[in-house]
Amino acid sequence: MDERGAVMNDEREGPVKVGLRDPLRVTMLALLVGLGVEVLFHGHPPGISFPLWASIALTALFAAARLERVRPAGGAYALALLILILASLMAMRLEPMGVFLAVASSLSLFGLLVRSFRRGRIVDCGWLDFGLALIWVPLEAWIRPWLPLRAAGRQLFGERGTRSKAMALLRGVLLAVPFLVLFTALLASADLVFGDRVEAALRFLDLERLADWVGRGLVVVVSGTFALGAMAVALREREARRSAEHKPLIAPFLGAIEAAVVLAMVDLLFAAFVIVQFTYLFGGRANIHAAGYTYAEYARRGFGELVAVAVLSLALIYALAVVGRSEGRGGRKVFKGLATLLVLLMGTILASSLKRLLLYESAYGFTRLRTYTHVAIFWMAALFLAFLVLLHVGQMRRFALAVALVALGFTLNLNLMNVDAFIVHHNASRLADGGDLDVHYLATLSEDAVPALVELARRAPAPVQDELLPQLACWRRQLRERVARLSWQATHLSRERAMAELDSLEGVLQSYYPRRDRHGLWEVLVQGESRLCDRQDWRAGLD
Repeated sequence: MDERGAVMNDEREGPVKVGLRDPLRVTMLALLVGLGVEVLFHGHPPGISFPLWASIALTALFAAARLERVRPAGGAYALALLILILASLMAMRLEPMGVFLAVASSLSLFGLLVRSFRRGRIVDCGWLDFGLALIWVPLEAWIRPWLPLRAAGRQLFGERGTRSKAMALLRGVLLAVPFLVLFTALLASADLVFGDRVEAALRFLDLERLADWVGRGLVVVVSGTFALGAMAVALREREARRSAEHKPLIAPFLGAIEAAVVLAMVDLLFAAFVIVQFTYLFGGRANIHAAGYTYAEYARRGFGELVAVAVLSLALIYALAVVGRSEGRGGRKVFKGLATLLVLLMGTILASSLKRLLLYESAYGFTRLRTYTHVAIFWMAALFLAFLVLLHVGQMRRFALAVALVALGFTLNLNLMNVDAFIVHHNASRLADGGDLDVHYLATLSEDAVPALVELARRAPAPVQDELLPQLACWRRQLRERVARLSWQATHLSRERAMAELDSLEGVLQSYYPRRDRHGLWEVLVQGESRLCDRQDWRAGLD
């Protein structure tokens, strides 16, 4: 063993650099991560299991670094903390978009942590660094574990242990197994008596349980091997190199005049659109009616298209900034001026999109898609502002980091605001102001909405209660049956809180009788009348 890592001596291949001081202990830590995957996820819906697994994986990585005497980069601790925060959201929210973004973000940050664990500053990450973290790191994690595994085997069994007769015998048995399975199946099919003997032997061996244990073992081994590869990537020595973002991926080739013409023409188009917006959308109902449209018709169209225009426009400016040649101080000033004007016009277009969305929400209420768009508009505005600042200070190479931070901000925003409860509260406010309420839509939201729905059920008018309470009774029955069947790994804060809130209405809900009809659909009896439940949990009550 040298200062750079363990070295295997192979008589046929010569010295092979492994890159780990203690491959056996690092392999044991990786198998612990794999065991965590099997225990926490195999056969269990996700819940508290995900933040627990993230904690195990991070602890194993930092413990391996201590064993290998590797000092993590300064940003590694901040990334680890952010991963734990995002992973914990999995046990707090059930709204699908927020959960998906939280899980995807935490796994993406795991990749970035592996790539930058030993060297690298997160603030210097560029597009190539993020791309490698998302794409190359998972591939490299399957490439890197094999040499450490061989070194761990030699460390465990000795230098000549892997070529001993016992290991050769074990390898022979493993190679023979698939042939034995195939030939046994064919012979059992060819002879009925032999088939009966084979069936009796399989019953004695409890093959189903054996297959289950083999499957679980494979989960541990495969997951542990992947974890070992990721650790090897994170811990291996990297040569000092300039970050990819210090040299552009594409050499500038577009002249300053061409770039200025493109920006100027787009500016003129957007300016014309903004004039129309101030005349009609921001001008009030009278101008819209004079143009032959109702206010609702005008407002409910176009906010999706305007968001797309804003995103594409930002991509256009960034592309021109990257591929455009810098031709003197005057050319740079013209480009920055035209780009600034375009960003300001885009800000007006975003305001127009938000105005349309607000009008649409006031007329028809909030849904998940409208809420996502509503929140995204503000984060897009923050991204435009960041782009403008980076353009004027000459730090466009950090735009990738700005995009990543905005994406993380959007993810945290959705989860912390509780989208489904937000929808219930704002639609209840519309009801108080004389609007209508779609109880059937609210009953299809996740358990995140239950506390707000219980609050609404307590103070809503009688007609709304007549619709809402049977749906809550049905939800309570389904949720109670499902919680009784879940393991501790699936424990979820949102589900537990929803159950407690629904139980607080037990005195009111006991007059409703949820059940399954002959087709397996959930229905609820209300004064002898059968109503179909809007929520159909196919897992509840089924073996």
